[in-house]
Amino acid sequence: MLTTALRVFILSLFSRVRVNVLLVMSGEMNFLSKFLLRISGADVIVLSEESERFYGSFIRREKVRMVRAGVDCEKFVPVSREKSAQLKEKYGFDKNKKVILHVGHLNEGRNIRQIMDLSSEYQILLVTSTLTKNEQDESLRKELTDKDNIRIIYDYIKDMNEIYQLSDVYFFPVVEKGHCIDLPLSCLEAAACGVPVVTTDYGAMKEFVGKKGFVFIDSFENTDKLVRQALDMPTGVSRESVLDYDWSNAVRILSGI
Repeated sequence: MLTTALRVFILSLFSRVRVNVLLVMSGEMNFLSKFLLRISGADVIVLSEESERFYGSFIRREKVRMVRAGVDCEKFVPVSREKSAQLKEKYGFDKNKKVILHVGHLNEGRNIRQIMDLSSEYQILLVTSTLTKNEQDESLRKELTDKDNIRIIYDYIKDMNEIYQLSDVYFFPVVEKGHCIDLPLSCLEAAACGVPVVTTDYGAMKEFVGKKGFVFIDSFENTDKLVRQALDMPTGVSRESVLDYDWSNAVRILSGI
């Protein structure tokens, strides 16, 4: 964070216009980092209430704004059961079995190992980042691929919305700060497609406690039970909970800053 704070401070010295900086996650900051951000005078944009409180503790609160961003709710939409079954077959899955999905970097920090403890009755799909392919944890990858019911997609997927639409549950086990941005976009995209989300209370996910379509992990010893709970939810119920996070709303707010 010191490097980021220093960049913001230097930019503010030479810029003739007000500096706005988007900080996508909060973390440990030393006194110098906080001092540089504060005296820079930059307006800080964040993605969660947690980060809003954090940065507001040492920057004037009026200089910190939270933006709910962002998912394209016109692209990521629910589909019928029939269409979902067709998409399962298109991507090589058994249309009669449930698919549990996780999207993100393949490393230990994301706690992906927890997905291996889910019941073998499920087809588990991991879609990893193409940008960090060379940084993947090879031992973790081997453990995952040794499981008969786990499949990993490494390649770029043009129609990513179809991956969510063929899935029955989205699983997000991240707990450690720094391994995902404050507001996991994959959770929003899954929910926008009407897919129930089983998640930790990482970052901005805390703000979805009690919202339709979200099941929170209180212990990794009962994840199978939580997945079954999510599967029993009505189709498409999660979409309503993320409509406020559509990019159109985010752009309107950002344009006014």
